[in-house]
Amino acid sequence: MPLPALLITALLMGLLAQTGSAEEGMPSGNRHPGMSGASAAIFLDAGRVVVASDEDNRLRVYDPSASQPAITAWDASPWLHLSGRNLECDLEGAARVGNRIYWIGSHGRNKDGKYRSNRHRFFATDVTETPQGPQLRSIGTPCSTLVTALLTNAALASLHLDTAAALPPDSKGGLSIEALAARPDGSLWIGFRGPLAKGKALLIPLLNPDAVLEGHAPHFGPPTRLDLGGRGLRDMAWTGSEWILVAGATGGEQKGTRIFRWNGESRSPSTLDLPGLKNLHIEAVAVPSEKPVRRLLLCSDDSHLSSIGTPSFRSYWVDLPSAPAAGTSGH
Repeated sequence: MPLPALLITALLMGLLAQTGSAEEGMPSGNRHPGMSGASAAIFLDAGRVVVASDEDNRLRVYDPSASQPAITAWDASPWLHLSGRNLECDLEGAARVGNRIYWIGSHGRNKDGKYRSNRHRFFATDVTETPQGPQLRSIGTPCSTLVTALLTNAALASLHLDTAAALPPDSKGGLSIEALAARPDGSLWIGFRGPLAKGKALLIPLLNPDAVLEGHAPHFGPPTRLDLGGRGLRDMAWTGSEWILVAGATGGEQKGTRIFRWNGESRSPSTLDLPGLKNLHIEAVAVPSEKPVRRLLLCSDDSHLSSIGTPSFRSYWVDLPSAPAAGTSGH
C-alpha cells in the first residue's frame, strides 16, 4: 500500500479507536458537525439544545438526539461591542434562569499571556417562542468589567486574583472562567478553572446579574472552595435540586475529567461514577427541562480532532442516579 494511503488509514483507525473507546460502556452518542469546540450548552426545549463554542461567537442549536448539523445558529458578535481583528470571546459558560440565558467568556489572556479585551464579556439572551420554534433575542448591555470588579473587591483580596489575571490561562495559577450556573434565588455561580484556591476549585456568586446588564456595578458574595481532587471547574449546571460539576485539569496538571454532584453544603462533592469518559474532553453539561431530572447531556470539546475530517463534537446522554436528600442552600 502506498505511504499516503497507509498514513490516511492509520489516522482513520486511530480516530475510530478513540471514538469507540470513548463510547465503551456508555449509551450511544451523537456527532454534531459544524464546530468542534463545544464549551457550554443549554436546553431551549425538549428537542433543542443551544451550544456555544470557544472558537467563535456563534450560538448553534442542535437536536440532542441526532447526529445532524445545527438546526439554526445566531452570531452573537454584533451584540457584543467587539474590537480588533480577533473577535473571539472564548465563550465558556452559560446558565438559564426562567427564559433568560446568561453567557460568559473566559476573561483570561491568550495562550501567550497577551491581554484580550474581547474575552471579557458577560451577556444574556432571552428565549422567545415563535411558530418556527424557540428564538434567541439579545437583552441589556454586555458587561466587560467583571474581572475589574473582582480585582477591586476587598473581600476577595485573599484570592490574589490580580496575580492570576496577569498569567496565561494554561499556566499554573492563571485565571480562566469556564463555568456559570443558576442559583435558587436567581443569582449565578461563576466557576473558575483557574486559579485554584489552596488546591480547591473556586466559585464566586454574582448576586445581581440583571442589574449588571443594565449598567450597574457587579455585586459578589463570599467565595466557596470545593475539593475536586486538585481540579478546576470546566462547567456546571443546576438541576433544580443540586449542581452537576464538570472538573478537569488546570495549570498544566495531568488530571482526567471527573463529574461531581454538589448539594450546595458539602465542601467535598461526591463523584458521579459515569463509565467511558476516558477519551472524552467533557466541557459542557446540559440539564433537560424534565422533572425530576434523570439524565444529563454531556458535550465533548473535540477541537483536537478537527484536523481529521469535518469539524464536529460528540454528545452523550447519561443517566443521573438518584441523590440522597440534602440541602441546596448554595452558600
